[in-house]
Amino acid sequence: MLGQLKAFFEDVKTFRNTVRAVESKTIGQNNIRKKAEEIGTLWCHDISPRLHANGGFQPAMLDKYTADFSRLIKVSAPSNLKSSYLSVLDAVTKDSRKDFILPVQQAKIVFSKGPSHFDNLLTQIATSDEGDYYKEALSCAKNGYLRAATVMGWCTVVNRIHRKIEEIGFPAFNVRSAYLASQTAGRFKKFNQTQNVNSLSELRTVFDTVILWIIEGMGLIDSNQHTRLASCFDMRNQAAHPGEAPSTEYNLASFFSDINEIVLSNANFALQKPPTQK
Repeated sequence: MLGQLKAFFEDVKTFRNTVRAVESKTIGQNNIRKKAEEIGTLWCHDISPRLHANGGFQPAMLDKYTADFSRLIKVSAPSNLKSSYLSVLDAVTKDSRKDFILPVQQAKIVFSKGPSHFDNLLTQIATSDEGDYYKEALSCAKNGYLRAATVMGWCTVVNRIHRKIEEIGFPAFNVRSAYLASQTAGRFKKFNQTQNVNSLSELRTVFDTVILWIIEGMGLIDSNQHTRLASCFDMRNQAAHPGEAPSTEYNLASFFSDINEIVLSNANFALQKPPTQK
């Protein structure tokens, strides 16, 4: 958090210099107005709540800074006075080092390692009856093994899809695949993967992207949800194979959110009986 605070206030000071360099009395440049709004929003919606939650800083002091940054958001409207910008920026930078940086550097304030937004997200997704796939995905995520968490998260969502198809009945899955393969126009005209599966074991040999097309054809997901799940599958592949694509908490949070909203918490995939897999 110390690094974030230092970087934030350095950014604010740099922005103040940018505003000072404007020759007109009013600020009309979109990039400056947008930057003012971004800075104010970052403080009000992210930094200030986290500092309040830590409990080390005086609430009254934090509220004063929040009021100033809220004002910065307001003055970002078109053609506000340059002096209005500077009065706010001067106020929030004047004592920022004394109020925030030094207390942390001198260990007068220690940041607690409470649950992060990412941790809170993980606890809200799906339920314990997803089985060991999901438990392993959570364990990997909480211990920083983000690539492994992505792979196991995808195992979780595919297992739920498989179980739902089993519940609906393999004949319905097979018939729908044949119908889609017969289409010569429209969205499914290039689909040619007729299936003839009669067991969960056989279904597990069908490629994941083929199954996504068929469950869309079955009405379990729409085209937009299909696209998002395909992106999740791409992320799973990137995590499972060597490469330079980064894997961050933000990537994984988006991944988990999508598989949760589109499948795990979607009534279309609700099961009559909990999964029993390992």
